[in-house]
Amino acid sequence: MGLFDFFKKKQQQPEVNPAPQSEVKPEAQPAANNKPALYPYISRYNEYMVAFAGMQQQGNYAPIAAYEKDNGEITGFLFLLKDNNYSLTIEEAVTAMKQKFEQKLADGTALSYVILYHSQFAGDGNHAVATDGDEFRAISVSYRFKNGPAGAVALPYSFKNEDELVYHGFADFSREENSAIFNTQMTDGKDYFQEKEEVNAPETENAAGLKIKTWTSGNLADTWGGIFGFESYRKPNGSDHLNNFFAYALINAPVYKDGDVQVHEVPFTDIIFRVVTYKVQPQTILPVVSTSRRLPVENIEICEWQHVNDLEAMITGRGRDTFRVTYFATDYAQNRERYHTQKNLDVSIAGIVLVLDRYTPDPDSEIKYSEDFTAYMPTSGFDHMGYFDFIGELEDFRETGLMNDNSLKGYIMQVRLITNSDEKDFFTIDMYVTPENMRFSTLEKGMKMTGCFQMQGQLAD
Repeated sequence: MGLFDFFKKKQQQPEVNPAPQSEVKPEAQPAANNKPALYPYISRYNEYMVAFAGMQQQGNYAPIAAYEKDNGEITGFLFLLKDNNYSLTIEEAVTAMKQKFEQKLADGTALSYVILYHSQFAGDGNHAVATDGDEFRAISVSYRFKNGPAGAVALPYSFKNEDELVYHGFADFSREENSAIFNTQMTDGKDYFQEKEEVNAPETENAAGLKIKTWTSGNLADTWGGIFGFESYRKPNGSDHLNNFFAYALINAPVYKDGDVQVHEVPFTDIIFRVVTYKVQPQTILPVVSTSRRLPVENIEICEWQHVNDLEAMITGRGRDTFRVTYFATDYAQNRERYHTQKNLDVSIAGIVLVLDRYTPDPDSEIKYSEDFTAYMPTSGFDHMGYFDFIGELEDFRETGLMNDNSLKGYIMQVRLITNSDEKDFFTIDMYVTPENMRFSTLEKGMKMTGCFQMQGQLAD
């Protein structure tokens, strides 16, 4: 885990990489308006101001802090992610840091502290946290010394020709003091953040015995790559069809409405494009594989997506009291209350294939499988998103079409994932695959296949 990677500034067009930045040099500042009494206090944190500017040049806009222990030692501090799906907002992080170090001042374990973050400062005394777009105007340093000053100073910056970052110097400091800050040398190999604190996703257990976790990130980019084909979807304008259907769905009368939540749909033969709005504002568009299959599931954990107003979620449970399922709940906006109050539900499980290949046994492997062997397992590093690697048998398939003219062709496959001699359909699900994501050209009934799919599900009734 890096230094608060999740606080990296979001570009207005995130698909475009930021232009390379040139060497950063502070512009010369006049000596006027300097506060002679302040610099001797702040200067003990010069290395952290340089480090923070360096983080910005690397595209990392995470807030950091440092404090002075009662023995005079300067110690750096930052938060670290434990769960890649949850992060604090910048405001939350700055507030938490301030509370932490105010307590250290109160109990005598700290003599001073600074918190560095990006702010809206524009020479107007506004040190409010910058969160997006044009708000990023300066590095603010919030400081407090137990037997000295408290307040905030700012280092304004701007971009020249959109690719050269220029710092304009602290107005509170003289030209010489600014030069001293920017000429501060960092010690090679030194760990400047001696204290780190993990950020854990909030987790509770509700009255039904379900574990409820909060996520602040998660998206369906790979899911849509499974629908349209990854190569096509990643091309310039590759998502135009999706954007058009997003707008088209909103023209249709809602199929569900409850308070601030509405659901609109664009149905095709075997796939539904479902759009969810909250307070009339579009929140998400998601693909739903239509299936009549039912699987008894005991849900154990629900990971709600806070960034879409808790209208989407990944759910983990046990199918038939035996095997693990982790699925994206495609009807969570409509059935959130039922998911929260009932652990045992009949769920229609389906899949969207991300990559598909023929399965060929390895003749050199020490492990030999029977001819009817099938299996699936969580994809390493992506199990939280319901991705599974599998070896399955194709029981049947049919061609299907999407788009208004059925021009986007794909297949609905009936894939056996678990072979059980006592029950034929112990775990067989319907999967959608687009030919673009197949590494072979022709499906054959009864063939063995391997690949990766994302599991999805919705209530069966």
